Amino acid sequence: MSALRMVRAEDLEESALAEVDVEFHEYFGPDESRWLPWQVEQYLDAIAKIHARFSPQGVAA
Repeated sequence: MSALRMVRAEDLEESALAEVDVEFHEYFGPDESRWLPWQVEQYLDAIAKIHARFSPQGVAA
């Protein structure tokens, strides 16, 4: 029998953000102050894409 586990969307987003963070820090190094501008831009773009994937679309304020 498989176990069904409820997961909050916030947890999924945080997990995805953590994966991106680890990936970029492994690739570019742990010291962000030494990253080149294009590396920072790629990192921030990847983070923004994760946020966009989990943000509500067309929600009225």
